[in-house]
Amino acid sequence: MGGCASAPPRRPISPEADAARALLARRWETFKDLRSLAEIRIRRNERVERLTGVLLLSAPSSLRFEALSPLGTPLLVVGEDASTLTVWEVLAQRAYFLPASQDSARRWLGLPLGPDDLVATLAGRALPLQDPYSVELVPADELGPSLTLQGKDVVQRIWFDPADGRPKAVEWRDGSNGARAAFVDGATDTVPASVTLTTLDGKMEATVKYRNPRVNTDLDADLVRVTVPEHVKIQDFR
Repeated sequence: MGGCASAPPRRPISPEADAARALLARRWETFKDLRSLAEIRIRRNERVERLTGVLLLSAPSSLRFEALSPLGTPLLVVGEDASTLTVWEVLAQRAYFLPASQDSARRWLGLPLGPDDLVATLAGRALPLQDPYSVELVPADELGPSLTLQGKDVVQRIWFDPADGRPKAVEWRDGSNGARAAFVDGATDTVPASVTLTTLDGKMEATVKYRNPRVNTDLDADLVRVTVPEHVKIQDFR
């Protein structure tokens, strides 16, 4: 009874809202993989950290980022797939295995996004909520029209270009938690020039800028997978 009472009532979806959701979904479905040099600026409260390295993405939920020193040696490797988030501190020779979940990403990466949403966002796409209770098309504001999707525990809003479904911004609101992604258009419509992810409380902001990105190159899955050497001390929290 309590579970039923807490669930929002389902609302009919208008043809216009359903068409917008289908447009966003089709754009996401055209994405297979990405490889790019990436410059990342992370601000946590007043502390700023900058990382440069190689970013690999593979739909729907696999990613690998390898931060490199100025000499090209690995400093940090972060990987995620549908089941595991891996954080490998190369110089310290220790690694952490965590369940691939929104909570793990919030605690270790600072962003409350599950693996599918994180990969889609870094790819410059928007992944509409699955099986929402309501979907509403919102008239255009300064960013353009947007789609609001109500889930059981989260409200998602996606601003998009109605011509091709290219997202302008995506926002997730989940009680006291939430995040927003903003996209800067690149030279082509396949990859944004940059993505900025911000927590709604303002405590964390990460900007990812791409250099020489390549999309849908039939990326080998083994390149994305993170394999930690046996000599590294591992703490497994799964």
